[in-house]
Amino acid sequence: MRAQRMKLGVFLFVTLLSIPWSLRAEETAGVLATVEGRAITEADISGAIAGQMVRINSQIYTLKKQALDTLIGDLLLEQEAKKRGVSREQLLQQEVNAKVGAASDAEVEQVYNANKARLGNKTLEEMKPQILQQLQGGKVQQQHQAFTQSLRKAAAVKMLLKPPLVEVALAGAPARGPANAPVTIVEFSDFQ
Repeated sequence: MRAQRMKLGVFLFVTLLSIPWSLRAEETAGVLATVEGRAITEADISGAIAGQMVRINSQIYTLKKQALDTLIGDLLLEQEAKKRGVSREQLLQQEVNAKVGAASDAEVEQVYNANKARLGNKTLEEMKPQILQQLQGGKVQQQHQAFTQSLRKAAAVKMLLKPPLVEVALAGAPARGPANAPVTIVEFSDFQ
């Protein structure tokens, strides 16, 4: 299971890295079509699809970041398990499962009461096993993330993946400060 997850993470990461960067909106040189001798280029359509390309580039970045974070976490867990001389499963048992307390009846009742309308006519006793499982799973996941974060803080992890940049035309827009400032903050607002 762990090996399959790691292979999937590596596959996703490599696949995402192999996506041609021609998906980026800033590439405007290529001719896409001709109509009776008139060329239609990337520049001709970039304005019409700019918003969608920003969202797509953001989604690509998010997928890459998630795959990278998963792979980093897996590698750090493997290294920590090796350092302690235990298996990955034993490490997770010691640092995650053993440190998670059981969900209390009060927590179960709180979840049940908060979701009573969606549960139909099911009683607390009928729903208790499912609610316990959800609560326990959430606690385990939180502890797993906290442990992985602690490993990551102690390790020399350097993120080289950069988020996509969005170019915003500022010509004619009201502005404060020097035009050559190293950072530009743009506020989008709707005055009604």
